[in-house]
Amino acid sequence: MPRPRLLPPPKLLPSALERNAALARAAATEKEAQTAALELDAAAARARDALARAVQERSAAGAPADGDDEDDLSDHASDHNDNTDLHQALLLQEAAAIANLLSQAVAVQNIRNLVTVVLDLNAGNFNRWRDQFLLIVGKYSLQHHVMQDLPAHGFPDWQRMDCVVKSWILCTISDDLAATISARNSTARDTWRAVESQIFNNRETRALLLDAKLCNFVQGDLSITDYCKELKHMVDTLGDLGEVVTERTLILNLIRGLNERFKTVDMHLRRGRPFPMFLDAKANLLLEELTMENTSSSQSTAERS
Repeated sequence: MPRPRLLPPPKLLPSALERNAALARAAATEKEAQTAALELDAAAARARDALARAVQERSAAGAPADGDDEDDLSDHASDHNDNTDLHQALLLQEAAAIANLLSQAVAVQNIRNLVTVVLDLNAGNFNRWRDQFLLIVGKYSLQHHVMQDLPAHGFPDWQRMDCVVKSWILCTISDDLAATISARNSTARDTWRAVESQIFNNRETRALLLDAKLCNFVQGDLSITDYCKELKHMVDTLGDLGEVVTERTLILNLIRGLNERFKTVDMHLRRGRPFPMFLDAKANLLLEELTMENTSSSQSTAERS
């Protein structure tokens, strides 16, 4: 019998290869970072032991002397030693706390459980992603890895934690964006700046076009929920591009684009003093929309009867 032919393995597209490579590098950095957990735990234990010894030494230094008469120089030297011991104890306590935080950061298995927003160039969610990400790195005292332009340190602990932060960035952005900005031997700060460059690329032109779209946007057949959601999305995207839209401008665009069904609420919002906030205006419009739907349903029921 003829031997069956083996089919060649399917070929991956270049984009798929880049994506798999980026995910593999992210997984490798996470695995490398986890190896630091034991070292960080040992460092925390040594710091706690040193803190305990410092407290004992400070207690011994504060014991009363046998003689009753001490000159001013001895008193000053004793006070200085006490202050130095206290300062060293506080530094050791802070070092132990930071070592504990770094150990917890390394132990994070899935960063998306903490940073729930996945950054996408087309989603207009940069501000939300940035706020959540900075909140998490600040929680673990790692914000300097993304916010400060410092030269890469040669210390193994610093490099491992930089790998952790870099892997967090790559794991909380879209696959296309990760494949675009991922680069070997780059730091977390380099990766963070690459993300910002993609977001702010040609932002003047993008802001100009989006501002024109906002000014000409009308409700049409959209519900109040969808209409307000689209308006807020455009405003947030403009904020990402550096063009902050004020609350008053947002309300003016909201009122201007309403269809004729909301003419009564339109006049009420225009005459409001002080000018209503966006959430208050949306709530009034939703109430009016619900009232109109109930009225229409009642009329239809009466006509069928």
